[in-house]
Amino acid sequence: MDKIYGKEVCRMVVMSKIYDNRINSCNLYVETTFGEYLSFARDIIKNNELQRKRVRASKSVYSLLKNDLKRGCVMPPLVLAIAGNKDINLEKENDKIAEDIINKIKNDCKDILILDGLQRTYTLIDASAEMEQESPEDYQKFLNHKLRLEIYVDINKFGVLYRMLTLNTGQTPMAARHQLEMLYRDKLNTSIEGVKLITDVQGKADPEDNEFIFKNVIDGFNSYMNRNELPIDRQELLENIQMLENMSDEDVANDIFEEFLGIYVKVFNKLCNVSNNYYLTDDDKNTYEISDSPFGKSVSKVFSTSQAMTGFGAAIGRMKDNGTIKEIDEIEKMLEKLEDNTNEWFLEMLVKFDKIKQTSKKIGNGQRMFIQYFFRELFNKESDSYLNLYAAVNNGYQKYYSQV
Repeated sequence: MDKIYGKEVCRMVVMSKIYDNRINSCNLYVETTFGEYLSFARDIIKNNELQRKRVRASKSVYSLLKNDLKRGCVMPPLVLAIAGNKDINLEKENDKIAEDIINKIKNDCKDILILDGLQRTYTLIDASAEMEQESPEDYQKFLNHKLRLEIYVDINKFGVLYRMLTLNTGQTPMAARHQLEMLYRDKLNTSIEGVKLITDVQGKADPEDNEFIFKNVIDGFNSYMNRNELPIDRQELLENIQMLENMSDEDVANDIFEEFLGIYVKVFNKLCNVSNNYYLTDDDKNTYEISDSPFGKSVSKVFSTSQAMTGFGAAIGRMKDNGTIKEIDEIEKMLEKLEDNTNEWFLEMLVKFDKIKQTSKKIGNGQRMFIQYFFRELFNKESDSYLNLYAAVNNGYQKYYSQV
């Protein structure tokens, strides 16, 4: 027995250990108490700003659960994840592992996530507060009620995302895009392939100064995982299932987010270099009859947008699925052969963007689809447009036009 917040509660016990070969992480089956879990659950939520907020839509359901908890019902196991680099020594005896887990949770909550059971945790906190007010004697019994946890230890981001998606099939599923934002928030203000990711509130990103908007990159990565350049507006559960199917072929050992961003940065830099960092001139605008408000006046401006990144992500994902490429890093080898001594391809692209703006009901979606076909033409070895920027623009637009 230990004192936690002045209350006598039972210590955590590790009941069993099973290694998850799919995500290379050990799953611990743990028995604890309401009191012990509550002693650190609040801190997990508080110290993880991107842990999803409370869902109000299912208030009646959780109100029923709250009353059941106060009466001593058994709650299905909650699932937690402890990220890190071998912080928990699984070779120790089970009681020592339990001590390490408690110490890890209490000292470094930022590495802990509730993968499944966040709304139940909120409900348990509510039930605890009510019990403490209603009956101090019954409250002690409440704290000693048994609770089971599954804890994934030393799990990487791929594993967290994979398990979040497989577990996220209940009444209140979380959008995959939000999960991506939550998992990769630590990449903000860090340099990946020389590019710094910043938020909208930090100011306007300058792609010429190697800055990308974090949200745009997440959009692109989400499109890569879903093989779809368009914003997802279907049922979130179906979105998650589709992403899971696409993730099944990924290597769990790789950081696929960094891999995706790394190759996109190389494509971005190559396009800027072959165009000599071109910026639209008045003469070219008049010659090509480009509108006064083009989609972008420079290559860097156009290809730092969400439309460009989602188009690229969907294109590469689909090329992997249809066997055009086996691995995403094949694109890097193709870039070595990509050359263009004129800016005609970019000017022609701006013309196509103007046409989309004039004819498309959903301009942003049209732009995304066009860029998706542009990249598929550019990097498909069987295409007549292979590594030919001008041809990829025109043939990509024809493919887009045939679909609308």
